[in-house]
Amino acid sequence: MIIRTTVTVLTFFLIFLISCSSSETNESSAGDSDGEFLISTPTPFSTVDCEPYGAFTLLEGKMFNERQRHGWVILSDGQILTAGGRGKGGPRGPRVFPHSETFNADTGQWTESGDMLTERQDFAMFTLDDGRVLVAGGQDIQMEAMKNSEVWDESGNWTKVGKLNDSRERGAAVKLSDGRVLYTGGKNDRLGDNTTTEIFDPNTNEWELSGDMNQKRSIHTATALQDGRVIVIGGGKHREGPYYSSAEVWDPETETWEYTGSMRLARVQHTATLLDDGRVLVVGGGGEAVNDVDTSTRASAEIWDPATGKFEPAASMGDARTEHEATVLSDGRVLVTGGLLPRAEVYDPDTDTWYSTGPMIETRYRHLALKLNDGTVIVSGGQADKYVHITAETFEAPVFDTTKACNVGIQGKVSPLLALDDPGSGEIDDAGNVYAEGELNELGSVEAHSARFSELEESGLSESDLVFADPVVAEPGEDVVVPLGTPATIRIGQGLGSPSMDANGTLVRFKELVANSDEEGVIVRVNLRSSGWDMGDMDLTIAPGESGPGVTSFTRVWLGLLGVSTNEAGETTATIVVFEPSTK
Repeated sequence: MIIRTTVTVLTFFLIFLISCSSSETNESSAGDSDGEFLISTPTPFSTVDCEPYGAFTLLEGKMFNERQRHGWVILSDGQILTAGGRGKGGPRGPRVFPHSETFNADTGQWTESGDMLTERQDFAMFTLDDGRVLVAGGQDIQMEAMKNSEVWDESGNWTKVGKLNDSRERGAAVKLSDGRVLYTGGKNDRLGDNTTTEIFDPNTNEWELSGDMNQKRSIHTATALQDGRVIVIGGGKHREGPYYSSAEVWDPETETWEYTGSMRLARVQHTATLLDDGRVLVVGGGGEAVNDVDTSTRASAEIWDPATGKFEPAASMGDARTEHEATVLSDGRVLVTGGLLPRAEVYDPDTDTWYSTGPMIETRYRHLALKLNDGTVIVSGGQADKYVHITAETFEAPVFDTTKACNVGIQGKVSPLLALDDPGSGEIDDAGNVYAEGELNELGSVEAHSARFSELEESGLSESDLVFADPVVAEPGEDVVVPLGTPATIRIGQGLGSPSMDANGTLVRFKELVANSDEEGVIVRVNLRSSGWDMGDMDLTIAPGESGPGVTSFTRVWLGLLGVSTNEAGETTATIVVFEPSTK
């Protein structure tokens, strides 16, 4: 592999000699600091024996495109195919693209390999048994969840295959032992999370619905177990919750889902990794901070055992991480990289201990990591604090020596998670309540919204995002311009510009009242122009039984339908608002 060594062995030694020496002052304790739990190192390092485990090296060859939220797989010839993702921003904001390229580990070079038929990010990508590569779902350049699927063949061509039954982005997919692909949950084009799951059959190139999960999920994990079953874990909405601690298992014989034990902490954007002994290691993620247990960015880890169907605390990492990657090494240990950190760690399941590695070359999150056939781990792309990476780096490690490696974090036998009750199965009764016996621990989930805002469960917004100014009533025959967050009442044919009607604003024109009944709810059809571009028609909806607002997103802004009415002249009016959610 053609590489450029950027850090010498001497530098590694000096960095970790300093790190290990300073660690001798660490106490085996946990404390509060403004509600944040501090993860400390319980055991002092030896300044003589403490050494980093493995080292990262920056590759000379760069990708053709900077990428985050992309996908990649190993091909039958050992090369890597990477596709899609989000790249460099421009005048209209970050772009999502269709480009793909291959990486040759022997030469260290990237080669362009054709464009997908549709640009996408946050999608599923798998190598099929016949050598083709499947990509499915994800989010397009208009930030809409997609149903489209396509396959790549060794000639570099992309071809359409059957569409998903439900649009999905940020779902979780796994390849089954029989070569089919199971896709679970994810956000749909109505801003809701799916309970549905479906299976792609390479023999027919079609998707067929499988059994529904018990819980709506997105930003969760799906892991294929050694016995052919699949476990999905956690999930929720990344901004303000709710977050889920529950898990459930899919049976390939019956294609049904059953709750299993729940985690002690709810998590999104975590990783779930199958260990060599069949257990599943869940690491990091996000959720609500729990005093004396963990911060909102998790350092803790838990292990699910298929023999018991329960999660038990594992050792906590030295660093809290979310949107990181976890990769099983050839020796069965697990390498965790990134999460907006220039550091990595290795978990040893035999000793339930985390160990420090040499420092990563680049700070990354939303990146990818993959073990090559020779055991080397390659890391590509991702987001830094202010830019998207076009680089890749590799991790290589010698034979592991626990007597010399630098251990970090807190072992599972003294984990702060033990202060929490065993949450049980998480099974829910007909009234939507968790059974009292084995009560589900949803620490980190937010309370349900009031009836007026119940549709927010499908949007990820909070009530504070929907505090608007008093509506402005448009004059007959005129379009109206109002600031963001100020609703306007307009007639059919009238337009609402916010904050302007030029290339800097969004123009919503009321075209048609599609429905207004108890059975169908309220549906208003509008035409949308954004940044001077005609984006076509879309429907704004208030669901049956809801009182509004009905909300939908478009790129960086949201549209809200507050309601419809009839004015004194007998004309149908709709009250609509264009707004940006709070970034606090």
